[in-house]
Amino acid sequence: MGRYRSDRNATGRRQEREALASRALFPSCGRAAPLTIASSHLSLPAILALQKVECILGLDAQAALLLSMGCMLAKEMDMKLPWLPLASCLVLGLVALQDALAQDRVVRVALPGTIEPVILSHIGPAFTAATGYPLELTRAPSIALVNRIVSGELRPDVYISSDANQMKLLFGAAENERARWYMTVLRSRTALLYSPRSRFADDFETARAGKLPWYEVLLRPGVVLKRPDPTVDSGGYRAIFVFELAEKHYRIPGLKQRIIGVDNNESQYFDRMKDYPLLRNGSIDATVQFVTNALVGGVPYIDLPEEVDQSDPARAEWYATVSYTNPRGQTFQGAPASYGVTIPITVENAVGAEAFVRFFLSEPSLNKLERAGFLRAEIAAAGDQNAIPSSLRSLIKERSRP
Repeated sequence: MGRYRSDRNATGRRQEREALASRALFPSCGRAAPLTIASSHLSLPAILALQKVECILGLDAQAALLLSMGCMLAKEMDMKLPWLPLASCLVLGLVALQDALAQDRVVRVALPGTIEPVILSHIGPAFTAATGYPLELTRAPSIALVNRIVSGELRPDVYISSDANQMKLLFGAAENERARWYMTVLRSRTALLYSPRSRFADDFETARAGKLPWYEVLLRPGVVLKRPDPTVDSGGYRAIFVFELAEKHYRIPGLKQRIIGVDNNESQYFDRMKDYPLLRNGSIDATVQFVTNALVGGVPYIDLPEEVDQSDPARAEWYATVSYTNPRGQTFQGAPASYGVTIPITVENAVGAEAFVRFFLSEPSLNKLERAGFLRAEIAAAGDQNAIPSSLRSLIKERSRP
């Protein structure tokens, strides 16, 4: 028993000396070296060499553990040449190194469902082919995404919002700040999508031709109208704004209430996955959404006047006469519909994130977005514009107010 304690104490003292030597030689590494498994099998020079490799490559704990196990295996093979243990554990750890480096290259993008199809089918594959960076997409309604980012649950490298004004929710106090800047990059508009198999299809076609007011069709008894959930989706509160603005524009008191009832009317919420088949087969007659959803879903739609579709930057003051406050107490003011992009301060792959934003705003990508129904916008910056990466500043066409 005494010898066991003595050997254990001697081993502990040797590991302590090795750790001290490692910290003295590589103070910039900023963490304890994880090669403790290998430390009982390799000489101090070999350990220090491995720790230097690990420090330079920035391996995570899993990769370092596999590298250490490679070192142990090399020692167990009882290799006699002094350089073989080091060389062997490096070779045996190669897969772990490659996996760690590949993982570091992933660019994580959080984005709304409206823009996902064009990213998934066109821009994403082209970006990966051009840069070597694979994309990892997290899709959800914009308000849901921004609240997950604010809470710290979601930490994307890039965040794209279907309402640029939501980005201001990321400008929190110092201890809860998630982003310092954003750029307005695209415009969109709302439209009235309808089912070609609706029993009111003829009325919708007449309204589409401009021979019948579009809102009169929605007032027909029995019409089933759906809209996105405004508590989590910017398209939801923009649908509310459509009817508030229409009531003012057409000067028809009570129009909004007659069509949609209260703002948070759960019976009208449109479930993207469940309800598109019902819209196509006529079980749902119509829905108010971004026009890009009509193009993706392959359903006909009625263009709404600019006074209510929220597409015209020149009508910003008019749109600002309406607003919506969700159950969280977050208020969203009417404004021209625009998309925003930012790189959160918690970014893990900053170089890849900047490369993606540049590619996203390149001419070929903008052409793809335009064909998908998005409208081009002057790229404007907001927030702390000194915090915008230098590689992105040349993209900015105008400066917004903070």
